[in-house]
Amino acid sequence: MKKIFIILVFCLLLTGCTLPRRTQRINYRNDNYIETSYGSFTIPSTWIKREDHSTSSKYFFANRSDKNDIPNNISVEMGTNHYSKDDHMNFKTAIQTQIAAQISRSGATMTGSGSTTKNGYIVYTFRVNMSGQTTVQHYIVGDYKYVLVHETIWNGDATDTDNAAKEIVNSFRWKE
Repeated sequence: MKKIFIILVFCLLLTGCTLPRRTQRINYRNDNYIETSYGSFTIPSTWIKREDHSTSSKYFFANRSDKNDIPNNISVEMGTNHYSKDDHMNFKTAIQTQIAAQISRSGATMTGSGSTTKNGYIVYTFRVNMSGQTTVQHYIVGDYKYVLVHETIWNGDATDTDNAAKEIVNSFRWKE
């Protein structure tokens, strides 16, 4: 009986040691699943994390086929603010005012919109067009926090970058 118990415990320990551990990236429905300390999201399988530009709190992604010296890219990071998610209109106004002040002397133009992600979160999107570059900032609203999905478009057609950013925004889930 003692031998059977020891063998059973050994088998359980061995099985536990060989189970796959959750990593930062796993393949998920043909997309790349990214889990962070604040939430999770997917990126299209044609996009990769750029380790050379990413930090522990800010993730950079680029299309794997973009061979430009400065590729179109997307960064994702979380920030905090002084606004509850119910006070999202004041958060939107604060961001809009900040961007307008930053571009006031540059000749750049800004447009903005608001919507809801597929997971029910409020998101505000601001597109800034300037000479030779476009940036699109998607702010996913949380309670006294936000996630910024920031597209930087340096060259070419922005459709792929826009679609990848929309995938990130719509798949994002706050960590509970």
